[in-house]
Amino acid sequence: MRLPRGYDDLGRVTPVAALTGVPDGEVVLVRGTVRRVHVFPRRLLDVFVEEEGASVRARWFRAHGSMAKAFVKGSAVALAGPVRTAADGTREMIHPSNVTAELAAVAPAGLGLRPRYAAIDGVKGRALGVVRASALAALSEETAELLPAATRARLELPALADSFRRLHRPADAADVADDEIARARRRIALETLFVTQVAFLRRRAEAGGAALSVRAAAGAVCGRLEAALGFALTASQRRALEEIARDLAGPMPMQRLLIGEVGSGKTAVALGAAAMVAAAGGQTLMMVPTEVLAEQQTRALQPAAAALGIEVASLTGNTTGGARTAILERAAAGRTALLVGTQALLDAAARLPRLALAIVDEQHRFGVSVRAALARGGGGGAPHLLSMSATPIPRSLALALHGDLDASFLTERPAGRPPAGAIACVGAGERRAAYGRLREAIGEGRQAFVVCPVREVARRGAAVTAVAQHARLLRELRPARVGLLHGSLGADEKERALRAFAAGAIDVLVATTVVELGIDVPNATVMIVEDADRFGVAQLHQLRGRVGRGRFPGICFMCAAEGTLTDEARARLALLAANDDGFALAEADLAQRGAGDLFGTRQAGAPSEVGGLAEVAELLAVARREAEAVLAADPALATPAHAFLAGAAAVRSRTLFAEDAG
Repeated sequence: MRLPRGYDDLGRVTPVAALTGVPDGEVVLVRGTVRRVHVFPRRLLDVFVEEEGASVRARWFRAHGSMAKAFVKGSAVALAGPVRTAADGTREMIHPSNVTAELAAVAPAGLGLRPRYAAIDGVKGRALGVVRASALAALSEETAELLPAATRARLELPALADSFRRLHRPADAADVADDEIARARRRIALETLFVTQVAFLRRRAEAGGAALSVRAAAGAVCGRLEAALGFALTASQRRALEEIARDLAGPMPMQRLLIGEVGSGKTAVALGAAAMVAAAGGQTLMMVPTEVLAEQQTRALQPAAAALGIEVASLTGNTTGGARTAILERAAAGRTALLVGTQALLDAAARLPRLALAIVDEQHRFGVSVRAALARGGGGGAPHLLSMSATPIPRSLALALHGDLDASFLTERPAGRPPAGAIACVGAGERRAAYGRLREAIGEGRQAFVVCPVREVARRGAAVTAVAQHARLLRELRPARVGLLHGSLGADEKERALRAFAAGAIDVLVATTVVELGIDVPNATVMIVEDADRFGVAQLHQLRGRVGRGRFPGICFMCAAEGTLTDEARARLALLAANDDGFALAEADLAQRGAGDLFGTRQAGAPSEVGGLAEVAELLAVARREAEAVLAADPALATPAHAFLAGAAAVRSRTLFAEDAG
């Protein structure tokens, strides 16, 4: 059940004549007589309501054809909604609710406190109100509570039904005081987290054993890995390898998310994990977003892998004919210990006899169901799963908190590699300076990216499109070589553009966000992101990670037009310019966009019952502890006291792991 976003105090009727003194945006309740009704083309409806000589216009955009029939000239009407000053100076209400029947039942006291909800696409507000009322009516103390009674008593928790009623049907202002609202939201959030933890823990218990239990001494593996790489591991790399070693040694498949900045050494940790598996006779798949990156990763891994005695091969959609057959034969025979590739690996997974570890690089580029399919692998038990990302999407971060994924963090960068800087450029002058720096970089023999939010057609006026910018830069940067990359190109064309840029045959690559990941060009030092206010925090952070990956420092200019910049977008760009900590930025993104659909494949947008990550983590610890205690006493949830909990956990599990059924 969606929780209210806020409350409007409709405890009194505001005279229409008094609306001139009401601030714009304030929600009011008015009543009067319908004097005029105008239905305009394009489904615009105006209704003029009069009271004691004063008039207000109610306006609905995209109104349904039958809506005007509800307003009969001369009839009494009551409306609740926000008021504002129209262009002609008169007062108007936009999309108010027609509350005549409700008001008649409680007149003249008004409607009291009315919860305000976010709209849901495709669902009418009245229909949601009916469903909400039905759900509230069905609540009872017996059916609502899932947390054990002893837990509720020990933690002095309010009844769940009371918390729902306080939020959705507040009796008075005391019910919606900040502390009472926070207490009710925490109570509901704890119940949700508890059921989620029960579903996760039961799922893990029922998943079966891992394909291979790997027992390796992390210290010895780190020593061998350092000798093969030729440099010392950071403290957090060692810690991550120790955590992975513990997971691999267990009877259940590992489910771990490795979070580290660009250049923090995630690939080295992945190689260490593959080395542990290879030493135990197992095989590893590593999936990356593009063919170019698969080839780059393979070339980068081969020297150190050879020193570790690991055979590495690359398999992509372009690997065909005899080459593909030979690679698959060696892998099927167990000779290839590490197979790197794109989604082509999904077909190969079932043919590997000793598949024990699946690694997903840049995990937020792959859908949830793709990662699940890779994790299932072939027969003989489920492979361990290691997901990696420089900036996790909100859903993955939330799942790490909620218990489906364990998390490891790489907090240091290798010595001598500074982070890519970022500058927020607002206005034409700063934008010209950014392109001046791009020209300097080309003159120094470096390369650059120019990223545009759309390919060719933009809804927003004056937006910079990739096709138009490519044509302009071809003229202005001559004789520099300018390439173009966008999602409408065929797969082969995209690969050719990426290969040419990686090989240095293109100086400036104009692209849409298809370039967000999937290419590693150490010679690229400048990135300009046009209309940067249209991108999210995580996406901008990933984009700037494309530059400064070699010996030369990188800089990212985030350009936005002053006239289109909202306060929220300005704050977002300022945050990125001041902060290069990917995990901190992911927290900000989580707070801004929501945790995503924790129980499905949607990646962002679901509302959060409580505020920041610290509060979620606190509640999670309680929920996890209580879930473990319940399942320790009743693993099958077979007792009558747990019957309702068993049903709720089963429903949550089915939706959470829906992709596994496909």
